Amino acid sequence: MEIDITNFLKKRALLFFVVFLIFILFISFLLLRGTGRTGESTISNARLVFEQQSIQAPHPLLVQDVHITEGDSVQQGEALLSIQNIVSDEELLRLQKNADLARMNLAQIQSGFIDTLSNQSPDAQEELEAARRRMERMNELYEMGAVSAAKRNEAAAAYEQEKAALGSVQAVRRADPKAVQVAEEQLKKAELALEKARNTGITELYAQRTGIISKVSVKAGDILAAGDDILALNITDHCWIEARLSEEEARRVYLGQIVRYEINGLHFEGTVEEITDIVTEQVDDNGAVEKCVRISVPQENASIGESISDIILHFSS
Repeated sequence: MEIDITNFLKKRALLFFVVFLIFILFISFLLLRGTGRTGESTISNARLVFEQQSIQAPHPLLVQDVHITEGDSVQQGEALLSIQNIVSDEELLRLQKNADLARMNLAQIQSGFIDTLSNQSPDAQEELEAARRRMERMNELYEMGAVSAAKRNEAAAAYEQEKAALGSVQAVRRADPKAVQVAEEQLKKAELALEKARNTGITELYAQRTGIISKVSVKAGDILAAGDDILALNITDHCWIEARLSEEEARRVYLGQIVRYEINGLHFEGTVEEITDIVTEQVDDNGAVEKCVRISVPQENASIGESISDIILHFSS
């Protein structure tokens, strides 16, 4: 009795082919994973970076009260401090003089001014110069006793006569509208500075941007000079993500690349905006250089806050 083993061999061959294919796929997966070419890389050492605004004292002042503490979120226009201006008598006098001078300058420009235009020909100028030299020579001779006082006086009179003969023409110029506008603006600024200096009552210092207070450098009762630090503010509507990558990791990153990232379990997307070398004092034994990658945070996600426990980046190749 003959046994047909053709179907049996076909089934065995098919089974062997399937097992071999699975084995090849498994080995390929391990190789790709080992070389980091799985199509996506994950970075977990990223941090959120904010634009920072430092607020300084605009002029000498006394801090009456501090309304905020480090870590507080503030909105644009929110009161931060209660302050009182401190202005010396010398400063008030200087500001008053500035306002007075600006006021006089404006009045002169508004009323116009007189300019003297000399009507002098070249010949008349030469005759005047000759008369001047003759007068000076006569003065020298008179001092030496070589001529009389009458001769000296005659030369001086001739010089004055030449000057009078030249004559002059006076012209009144109208005020320039642009010059008047500039003078008015200068007066307005001077008067405003004087008014602020005279106002020694308690006023408020307001936030210029929306953000998170990262540092408070003053307390109630502090006396500050102009330019002294008051606080630092992290601007929440302008932030980005920074990550340090090895040279190998950076090879799979390019400008404009879409990056998925997780912040406190929430998922967002941004783009690679900048890739720069990290300058360090020493390079490792392999000569590798780390890269700093800057990733955008879309405007609608910019208010995610500072309390970030972990940021995970996913770079897709």
